[in-house]
Amino acid sequence: MIAPGRLGHVLAAPLLLAALTACTSSTPAASPAPVGSTPATISVAEAGEKLTPYRPAGPEGSTQAGGVLDLDGTVDVLIGASGTDAKADMQRRLAQRGFVVAARHSWTAPDGRRADTLLMRFSADPGAEGLAGTLAQDLRSINPDTAFTDPSDLSTGVVVNTPDSRGRARVALVAPHGDVVVLNYLTPATPDKRTAMVLFHTELGLLPTPGIPW
Repeated sequence: MIAPGRLGHVLAAPLLLAALTACTSSTPAASPAPVGSTPATISVAEAGEKLTPYRPAGPEGSTQAGGVLDLDGTVDVLIGASGTDAKADMQRRLAQRGFVVAARHSWTAPDGRRADTLLMRFSADPGAEGLAGTLAQDLRSINPDTAFTDPSDLSTGVVVNTPDSRGRARVALVAPHGDVVVLNYLTPATPDKRTAMVLFHTELGLLPTPGIPW
């Protein structure tokens, strides 16, 4: 089980500060995972289909990757190679909040910049708000000196100045948007908070207005 405040440290290596697991791997992103059946007020297949169009294409010449993720696939993206207990706990927490489906999209520009977005849809707004709040708290706990917020879109972000093994710094942001949680990561050679925030606003702008039927 992941203790309170520990999720940020679990996420630090595989996801939030390594940009969604596969971003630090030389292998292409996995094919879309089959969508499992999750109890919800809308069908999983329909939710996944509706999520996939809401993704920025990236700069000209970018390579694209991504697909629809079920509960298991989303947990793998979130916490990577963590132990069985940690994965089971994350599955339980997502399910309790009404997880429906997720869609992941990434682009890599010719100059090496990379953005990776994970949209997680829940059966109701409170579930999305609860998870976004947890992730935001954990981001702040592992990078308190560089954490920032934007009241205009309820986002929380952190700047990671220390390069990874490939020389890439990171900016990570998370926010709820109605019944969707948006995670977004930019991994240039040096941190670029301004561009990351612009990309995040662009992603939020692509999503339907909260409260309006999809």
